[in-house]
Amino acid sequence: MGKIKVGIESNLSNVRKYLEENNINVKEFDSKKMGSSWTMNRYDAVVVSGSDINIMGIQDVVGKAKVIDASGMTPQEIYNEIINIQK
Repeated sequence: MGKIKVGIESNLSNVRKYLEENNINVKEFDSKKMGSSWTMNRYDAVVVSGSDINIMGIQDVVGKAKVIDASGMTPQEIYNEIINIQK
């Protein structure tokens, strides 16, 4: 299994730190560009705060990336979602 690439909003720094500590390749992304297929195809998953999904009308999958709504989730739960992508 290759290293998973995850895009994450800058306001989720606690999640970013946890993922990096668990060998996940994490890059911050600009949520204004989230709907761009080029941006979304760079990642295996993107982690966003729930408000962005509702505002932008984003589905569960945009391009190849799985969109994970971090609202109400712990960093461990988000990590588990990411790991399950490649199973």
